Amino acid sequence: MTLGTDLAPQVLLPGFTGTTVPAWLDDALDAGLAGVCLFAGNVDPGDPHGTARLTAALRARRPDLVVALDEEGGVVTRLEAPRGSTLPSPAQIGLLPVDAATETGALLAARLRAAGIDLVLAPDGDVNDNPLNPVIGARSFGADPEVVAERVAATVMALQAGGVAACVKHWPGHGDTVVDSHHGLPTVPAQTVERHAAPFATAFAAGVAAVMTAHVVVPEWGQTPVTLDAAALGRLRALTDAVIVTDAVDMAAVAAEAGPGAAAARALAAGADLVCIGNPGLSGIDDEAQYREVVDAVAAAIDDGRIPEARARDAAARVAALAAAYPAAAETDGSLPDGSPAEPDAATVRSIARALAEASTADVASIADAAEVRDGRRGPSMAVATRARPVVEWLSEATTRELAAAPVGPGRIIVVADRLDDDQRAVIAAAQAQGAAVVVNVGPIGATAPHPTVELGADSPLSVRVLQEWLGGAVR
Repeated sequence: MTLGTDLAPQVLLPGFTGTTVPAWLDDALDAGLAGVCLFAGNVDPGDPHGTARLTAALRARRPDLVVALDEEGGVVTRLEAPRGSTLPSPAQIGLLPVDAATETGALLAARLRAAGIDLVLAPDGDVNDNPLNPVIGARSFGADPEVVAERVAATVMALQAGGVAACVKHWPGHGDTVVDSHHGLPTVPAQTVERHAAPFATAFAAGVAAVMTAHVVVPEWGQTPVTLDAAALGRLRALTDAVIVTDAVDMAAVAAEAGPGAAAARALAAGADLVCIGNPGLSGIDDEAQYREVVDAVAAAIDDGRIPEARARDAAARVAALAAAYPAAAETDGSLPDGSPAEPDAATVRSIARALAEASTADVASIADAAEVRDGRRGPSMAVATRARPVVEWLSEATTRELAAAPVGPGRIIVVADRLDDDQRAVIAAAQAQGAAVVVNVGPIGATAPHPTVELGADSPLSVRVLQEWLGGAVR
């Protein structure tokens, strides 16, 4: 064993396929692997206790293992990927008093602890002030930096009070971009970074355990993606002592040039502490091969000095300290603690429904006489695990039921959208050309202006509960 083969596993966070521990992962755990990141493919939708059993099996091999998960509420969920999250989206929480962020964070922490998760890759600290952003959108608490900052801090404190380490993302900000870093390399001017700094500053002040980097270029800092840039990560380290976690190194923004292995080695040399390798289920990549590529590249970089020994040991020590600070729940059978609601109560849904109705520029009652529902969106970004479209499904079913019961003539056309890209503009224009049309926006609030819009803030089961409130007459 070389120094590199000893230290490399201690700074890596791979994904894997399936709902059981594969043999290669067993070997990696024995070799000192820092942690794993679970994705939707690791969650058996037919077994409510399956994730807890999986995390228990992992920790039976390595008790101090970090087990991470992307779980933001709204459209980003792994635990509820088949149907979408029953928790409010950040965009919905952004319309409510800050207490809503605390309450949702506490509920999320309880769910995560029950599943055996000790690091959640949330909250999203991005300020989504570009309505064409293809990857952040309703994952953000809004377009106002102060609104986002207050809710980020409240969420961090609630999660960590609940025993789960929070990881604010994506520093220095991914909210004002039109390129998805899964597919390309976005550029963010330094002036925008300054404007979007408040949410990260409040997260650091709140003692956030970890921070995830964005695969973006800040031209005034140089032409290297932030994740791979020693000067940029030096700026970050000056702001916080939190564990620096990379966004997935299999993303095109950093992997297109030389692959995830080279990206991982460069990120660690630059100052990252824990490398998120990525989701092998997205592209059908062999999970073992992906891990081997990265661990071998990092080991080689340590052995030849591109990653100095002191840098590798510092990163490994920071990750170990994180694991020690947030030990897994002693018992994780998948059950929520006594008294914890399974999902937001009716009063919370009613509050969200009122806030969304007030934010809407079309009367929410206008969706009641629709004759047709059209989905203007193509498909979700790679950050979104669920392919479910519960709002479209429910509206379509409701429209069919209404027409069958009492046909009312041509009615309105509902167009479900999440931003005004060229494709969605075309669908909206076609509907308007045929007569009365109303846009139901499941993206960030205001993203489909100036069209008359009913705001929903997510395509999720909770948004369906909002629709039921509206059409049941609870909100006018």
